[in-house]
Amino acid sequence: MNTVLYTLVVKLFDMRKITFLLVVVLSISVYGQWTKVSTQNAGLGGRLHGSNSILFLYGSFGGFHVYKSTDEGASWTDIIQKFPYDVYYMYNYNNEIFALTAAAGKSIYVSSDGGENWSQRSTIPTITGNGALLWLTSDGNKLYAMSNRKSFYTSTDNGANWTETVINTTAGGNMSCFAAAGNVMVSVIQGTGAVVSTDGGQNWAINNPTNPALTITYVIHFDGSVYGISSGSGVYRFNAGTNAWISLSAGLPDASSFNFSKALLKYGNTLYTTTIGFLDSKLSVFSSTDNAVTWNSVSTTGLGLINAATSSTSVAFTNQNMFIYDYNNNVASVYKSAVAPTSVGDLIQSPEAVELTQNHPNPFHSNTVISFKLTRNHHVKLTIYDMQGREIAILLDEEKQEGMHNVPCKLDNLTSGMYLYKLEAGEFTATKRMIVEK
Repeated sequence: MNTVLYTLVVKLFDMRKITFLLVVVLSISVYGQWTKVSTQNAGLGGRLHGSNSILFLYGSFGGFHVYKSTDEGASWTDIIQKFPYDVYYMYNYNNEIFALTAAAGKSIYVSSDGGENWSQRSTIPTITGNGALLWLTSDGNKLYAMSNRKSFYTSTDNGANWTETVINTTAGGNMSCFAAAGNVMVSVIQGTGAVVSTDGGQNWAINNPTNPALTITYVIHFDGSVYGISSGSGVYRFNAGTNAWISLSAGLPDASSFNFSKALLKYGNTLYTTTIGFLDSKLSVFSSTDNAVTWNSVSTTGLGLINAATSSTSVAFTNQNMFIYDYNNNVASVYKSAVAPTSVGDLIQSPEAVELTQNHPNPFHSNTVISFKLTRNHHVKLTIYDMQGREIAILLDEEKQEGMHNVPCKLDNLTSGMYLYKLEAGEFTATKRMIVEK
């Protein structure tokens, strides 16, 4: 097992509100044994999606299907009849599951009960360039829908209404991926790579890694920044201050290894990336628990020869397992490997709808903002800890009314490194990480 361990002493409250002291060992890893759990077939373009304890597999094989599993992939139920159209993409946002459907790929359906019931949230009738919607993503504050032309849509009300932004660029090709972190927006254009805006979509410029010259092929939002993988082997983070991509590939195969990046995704506070060997078609999996500063190899024992077409949509997580879907020589396989919790928030589930968002900016030098949302009045405590569990500062310890709250933080005394901030509101407890760069 490839593991990073932290021992964190945290004050927690149980359901009877008895205060006690708990030592939590955070094991951020994928265990080393993979097991083939299913041969459920969703075709060559099959995609996986996880939401808490529910796993979905959707694609086309003898007709379009959306399979749902409640037992970690052991058995499946086809729920395609719940949709009037085929499903192109699924995404989790604000405790709901979103599904992009056909009808030119413009209808958006939502489930708030783990995929049991679905209702139409909105429809986007006209897309510039006569395109379709293919992707959903978020920066934690806004929801974005990406077209397969050169435009994306922004929603600030959970997908009920959308505003289109056309990407003004001379780059040829259509958009294949999109991610945002505040005013930093990155569109991946086929044949061009990254086209970047640092002013919220007003101006755009082609911007790819240099030395060596590579193109960005896929991007995600993670921990307040945009991360991407390249046409070679490597992971990058876009730095808005220097308007450049920073290589974060310590522990990954180098450019001379003939390994090519295939997937980049996140689970809790952990990043995962996969590579495929050009000569041997061998899949390699890596994880990082320090915002991609260092990477650790994850065992692939038990995996067969994975199709080189494996991408980020072929990988998904439930609360217990990491899954990979493979389609090779007309045979479908679903593999799983157990995952450990990635944060205190994963260990302690709250019955209340209280939302703690990622601080922004992150990483930061001295000043950042922590935001949280309350659905009713609470006594709120917001505390910063170092990675040894020592209390650094108490930012809030007072009554707060329902609604959104933004807490400005001036933390001049912190040295460079990773810290935790914990929100306590009634029986709710959540913890996230922040990074200080001096």
